[in-house]
Amino acid sequence: MEGDSKLYIPFSQRAGLEPIPPQLELGEVSIELRRHLEYYISLEIDRESRPGVDSSFFSKRWKRVAMDLHVLFFRKSVDGFNFRVYENERRLKTFIQRANIGNLFNLIEFFVRHPGCSDELKSELAGAFVAARAAYRIIDNQYIAAIGTEEQVAAFERAIADAEAKDATAARKQLIAAGVALRRSDWAGSVRESIHAVEATAVRLAPGTKTLGKALAVLERRDHLHGSLKRAFDTLYGYSCEEEGVRHALVFSDESQVDEADALFMLGACASFVSYLLARGA
Repeated sequence: MEGDSKLYIPFSQRAGLEPIPPQLELGEVSIELRRHLEYYISLEIDRESRPGVDSSFFSKRWKRVAMDLHVLFFRKSVDGFNFRVYENERRLKTFIQRANIGNLFNLIEFFVRHPGCSDELKSELAGAFVAARAAYRIIDNQYIAAIGTEEQVAAFERAIADAEAKDATAARKQLIAAGVALRRSDWAGSVRESIHAVEATAVRLAPGTKTLGKALAVLERRDHLHGSLKRAFDTLYGYSCEEEGVRHALVFSDESQVDEADALFMLGACASFVSYLLARGA
């Protein structure tokens, strides 16, 4: 079922009702991410628990983790520490379900930085952010950082709105498709759709052309596009102005070289260029 979930794209995103890909939803924690985090922490607790006469108790290593969590993270007196596994696990589950993003990520950083937590837990927590397509990642088992930027979010939202206002339906559809590809971890596909959004916009503003290169050349001649900007765009994306090359080629000849950072950058850059072209062509 997990493999199937990676391929499923909710209707709201497929239809463009929620066009923002989760990697750009800064300040948000999805239910899916909370579920993954709770699950992997519970697995660690199960690994580090031992049955007792009245209740389960922690292994020596995780007894220290639990005590540090109680005193250093929750800022409670050591005298009030409850050694029962059940009570500690219940408190953690409640916290994970209800905490705001700042407090939740503080908790996850506590676990990935604590020497008493297993490498397995740290790896699984890092994987949870990837599996949930969160806008954040665990870096070097030390801290959590955003993989997108506010500028990329703003550029994407603005381009969607501009395309809708100018009735540029093809460009809007392509940008949404780029976001859908991001959600399913199809980095190369996202790059391709982002480029196609620019191509659709340029061709729309230069009737009679069919490729990005030819459309940009026409727009340059009409003073709708500065020559240096056109050259920068061509150089940045590594495209020739050959028809098949512009229409079908990827930025990278080997799709395995395209990663999430590339896809996010291209989405933001292409979205900005779509808005620019629509403004210049108005």
